[in-house]
Amino acid sequence: MAPPSPDPGRDAVPDGGARFAVSSFGLAEMAACGARLRTAVAGAPSVDAAARAVADFFQDNLGDGRGASAWHQVHVLLAHAPDAAREGLRLTEVHPEAAGPRAAERNGDRAADQRLLERLRAWAAATGDDPAAPDCEVLVLPPDGGREDADEPAPTDSGTGTLVLGGPLLPGAAFAVALVTRHQPPADLAEFFGPLAHGVRLALLSADGASPAAETRAARALVACTDAVVARHAAHLRATVAELRSAGAELRRSREELRQRGKELREEAAVVELLQEVGSTLAAELDLDTLVQHAVDAATRLSGAAFGAFFYNVLGETGESYLLYVLSGVDRSAFERFPMPRNTQVFEPTFRGLGVVRSDDITADSRYGHNAPHRGMPRGHLPVRSYLAVPVVFRGTVLGGFFFGHSDPARFTERHERLVTGVASQTAVALQNAQTYRHEREAAMELQRHLLPRLPGVDGIASTSRYLPAAHNRGAGGDWVDLIPLPDGEVALVVGDVMGKGVKAAAVMGQLRTACRAYARLGLAPSEVLEQLSVLVDDIAPGHITTCVYAVLNRERSRLRMAMAGHLPPALRAPEGGVRFLDDEIGPPLGVGRRRYPEQEAELLPGARLLLYTDGLVERRGRHIDEGLRLLRELLAGPVGEIEADCDSWIDALAAGRQDDDIALLYLYRPEDPSRRAVAVARDYPPVSGAVPAARDLVSRTLREWGLSHLADDLTLITDEMVANAVRHARTPLRVEVRRSGDRVVLEVTDSSTEEPRLFVSPPGEFGHRGIFLVDAIATRWGTRAIDGGKVVWAEVKTS
Repeated sequence: MAPPSPDPGRDAVPDGGARFAVSSFGLAEMAACGARLRTAVAGAPSVDAAARAVADFFQDNLGDGRGASAWHQVHVLLAHAPDAAREGLRLTEVHPEAAGPRAAERNGDRAADQRLLERLRAWAAATGDDPAAPDCEVLVLPPDGGREDADEPAPTDSGTGTLVLGGPLLPGAAFAVALVTRHQPPADLAEFFGPLAHGVRLALLSADGASPAAETRAARALVACTDAVVARHAAHLRATVAELRSAGAELRRSREELRQRGKELREEAAVVELLQEVGSTLAAELDLDTLVQHAVDAATRLSGAAFGAFFYNVLGETGESYLLYVLSGVDRSAFERFPMPRNTQVFEPTFRGLGVVRSDDITADSRYGHNAPHRGMPRGHLPVRSYLAVPVVFRGTVLGGFFFGHSDPARFTERHERLVTGVASQTAVALQNAQTYRHEREAAMELQRHLLPRLPGVDGIASTSRYLPAAHNRGAGGDWVDLIPLPDGEVALVVGDVMGKGVKAAAVMGQLRTACRAYARLGLAPSEVLEQLSVLVDDIAPGHITTCVYAVLNRERSRLRMAMAGHLPPALRAPEGGVRFLDDEIGPPLGVGRRRYPEQEAELLPGARLLLYTDGLVERRGRHIDEGLRLLRELLAGPVGEIEADCDSWIDALAAGRQDDDIALLYLYRPEDPSRRAVAVARDYPPVSGAVPAARDLVSRTLREWGLSHLADDLTLITDEMVANAVRHARTPLRVEVRRSGDRVVLEVTDSSTEEPRLFVSPPGEFGHRGIFLVDAIATRWGTRAIDGGKVVWAEVKTS
């Protein structure tokens, strides 16, 4: 095992000990150095030997921390009164650079030594001339030795500074130790050398044969001096500890303040981030339902409310205003059983846009509880004490209002009010934009529907069509489809796409559709129709690229003749289920001058299906058109049934409501024989609970007449749920239609609401939202489609 490392502040000395570093001299060094001093001097046979031992001790045991002695010279002075039986002043000197013995005696400059002793007041104490002189004293002298006359010789050789300690020994005798250093001693070194001075005095007295009483006095003086030094440093340490404690307490307070401030800054950063998110979302969002829900969610978080609501006004198709609401923080079922709020004294300022209402306790507010029948909150209402309401106003028009509640009082502050008011201002602009967008979109769709013809019924053909505008475009589009019965019993099939958006694209589309119907009735061949349309596009809309498919179906011969102008090819499903795209001959788009367009023929046998469509059905951002065509082929090759359900299912699978372009399609099915043609029964009902059993009875009776009684249980259960949903949520007159087509039975419920049912899986213990879940479990397929003035919810089951 390696020996322990020496103290880095001490140097080794010849006797195996360690030097005390003057630069780090403290209480511990004071005590240890004093003990070693007494040991070094103990047993000296004479005072002169003791003086030499003291000189050697200071020279050998105090270092500069770099391996050398701390002192350049050490002088010990012993002074006796003139009447003493001694020689007077004697000097014991240790000089490291001097040759010969380390300690030598010489008679020094008695005048200089006398002045040194007087400076210490040691001689005055020894002679009794100064009763107030201390027993021992320590001085730090400047480089000139502290002489009053710089021309007089110094008691020591030159050096940077001198540490002098000394005091009286016996009456008429004194001592002094001069420690000359190359480096200025530390300022506080004199304090720690005070006990050493007393130690030197005690050692010299012991060697000089002093009386026990004198030694006792010297020992007491040593103890008193040591205690005084320790007491001063203990007081200093206590003061330091107190300061540290105070600083620690202040640090803890500062740390707590920093932690609290950090928390506040994080909260502020979260608020700023939320406000930025709200602003960007509201500015970009055009869907009204999504917008209002996001707004109330954000405002509820910013206000710290237990729950929040946003009541807002919308205009129906007839221009009638409806009050709707969304919630945040609680389930909608918590308020479904309550009526819409009226202009009571509490609600009126908000609904009229008169200003913000903030109350620490709304139940104690003078405006509360004045209106019948509830005289306050209805029974079962969530508890509200703190109340905050902020109107949403756009250019003087009240669009709605935010309402927030909390069961504890005084939860909403002025800051919450400012934050929610800011959200309300942003919401007002976004709400106006969304409502304007909705109106424009509805107007564009209405324009498109009026420009598109209703498909006529044609014997031997089941047909349907769809038009869906792009999900994020408010302009009318140029897509169209048409089915034109021809005088010779043939049927013309058309699908086209005028590139671009807006009224101009819709106007070009309308002119082309009208022209195409005229050319078709003239009996022109498909290639000739496209040739004439290309010339027309050059004339009425130069630069507008237009694609089109024109086909003529001869039902008697099951022959389909067609020509394509830059359009995606129709998809044909054979009676046995195989699918192919009719892409043998494709000509250039319309509008490139008079061109000849090649024709191709295909068989459309009984049992076959044909789909004509625009590129919006298969093309989508992030998905290549070839991938869309592959998916379409797979859907057509899969199970098929009633054509309306097929269309809805395929559109949902390919677009899922996120189409980047308009979608238009024309879908035909040739029944295999007349016995498989669709038959249907329909009835209209008022939106009352009695409609449910009446519709169930209609469906059950119809199935018995068709010989399908084994389907009655399933279809009557589906009827219950679909009709009950229409009565409960749409609250408008409804129509129930049950239709048989081939091996499928389709049930349709039509109402005037645009709100679509959604599939919910209710948690255990809740029985709401189970209706559509049951429909989804029983039906082979189900879905919804939008129509003029409402929607159709349909469900399909197989007959076997």
